[in-house]
Amino acid sequence: MITQTVMAPHFGLTVPDLEAAIHWYVSILGFRLLTGPLEVSEQDSDLGKAAQAIYGKGFEQFRFAHLATPDNIGLELFQFKATPSQPNENNFQFWLGGYNHMGLTAVNVAEAVAGVVAAGGKDRSGVLLINPQKGYEIAYCQDPWGTIIEFCSHPYVSMWEQAGDGAPKS
Repeated sequence: MITQTVMAPHFGLTVPDLEAAIHWYVSILGFRLLTGPLEVSEQDSDLGKAAQAIYGKGFEQFRFAHLATPDNIGLELFQFKATPSQPNENNFQFWLGGYNHMGLTAVNVAEAVAGVVAAGGKDRSGVLLINPQKGYEIAYCQDPWGTIIEFCSHPYVSMWEQAGDGAPKS
């Protein structure tokens, strides 16, 4: 058991075109570029050694950049030389373990979806009203590289902290 408090300060995504992804996340979703692109290769630099410990030998070289949301949640974007990523048309394999989606709060969910679609992304669900009494809306989209994005009309904790009150227990 972890005895200290953990937080979720960042997440990382692999993309096939780093510059295009940086531009997309900055101009469409309002992220800001903190640093990068930076290059790391299999060599004796501190970052190279760290990367070998994480990815193993054979990654050859990658480039990455650090971005952040307006509320300072970090996003690392990676582009690997040896294993170029390719978006998959039906990439939302929700039944498999691991990454499922990235959740973002948007003041206007419909406007956020329209912005994603206009910039080459995809609307996966349309805007869904999940709590009419409170006006809670969500929508699932994907970026041009296949990353699933959920837009929520209200902050995550306010939407879900008391959602189970009165619900049947399993």
